[in-house]
Amino acid sequence: MSKLMGLILTMIIILPGCMGEPDEDLFYGEDIVPAVPVSDFILTDHNGEYFSISDYEGKVVVVTFLFTRCPDICPIVSSNLDYLSTMLGDDYGTEVEILTITVDPWTDNSSVLSQYREQRGLHWPHLTGDVEDLEGIWSEFDVGLKTYDTDSDGDGVSDGFDSCLETPEGEEVDENGCGVETQQQDGDVTVKHHPLDYWVDHTTGTIILDKQLRQRVWWGDTDWNVELAIEDIKILISEES
Repeated sequence: MSKLMGLILTMIIILPGCMGEPDEDLFYGEDIVPAVPVSDFILTDHNGEYFSISDYEGKVVVVTFLFTRCPDICPIVSSNLDYLSTMLGDDYGTEVEILTITVDPWTDNSSVLSQYREQRGLHWPHLTGDVEDLEGIWSEFDVGLKTYDTDSDGDGVSDGFDSCLETPEGEEVDENGCGVETQQQDGDVTVKHHPLDYWVDHTTGTIILDKQLRQRVWWGDTDWNVELAIEDIKILISEES
């Protein structure tokens, strides 16, 4: 009877590992437990060609969400990912892939994403699509998203982009919402041609998928550490598919 009980206890200890459920506190980033499977999706890349996430099955995938008009954190995230791709060496493109998905499909069509990618020397797919297709993806990756068009000084520039929220009435403004005549610094004037009439506010981070395309690790945009993220990626590379 004692041998039987011992066998049962052993099976209780072993079975969770056999079931393939990831352990907690395995990564430097925030562990996603239980792992969240990513549904297959098809979007359009920066070349206007269809892209399916299932094409990356069997590889570790680093996924981030941004929009090209974002003036602050998004360029930093892109730069961090570029550095990550360099630090990965030969693993990049063979064992590891990177994806960027827009949260602003109203502006970020393929040509805009292509320009953003080219200007920054980035080498991975930047994806867009119909809002209806993207909404399901945003939800699955727990991307908090809202748009708004608040323009407190009525100058045609959404407050999210507006560096000068008290522009004199009727004065021409630059792309930052600053008056051309009265609110410029150092004589540097870039007059806007297209009103920035809405702002996208999104809360997310960088998510790392395992080879089975399951969400396993989350890194907040302001907590990003490339060296430690690479350690997380190495753990996922070492796992069997």
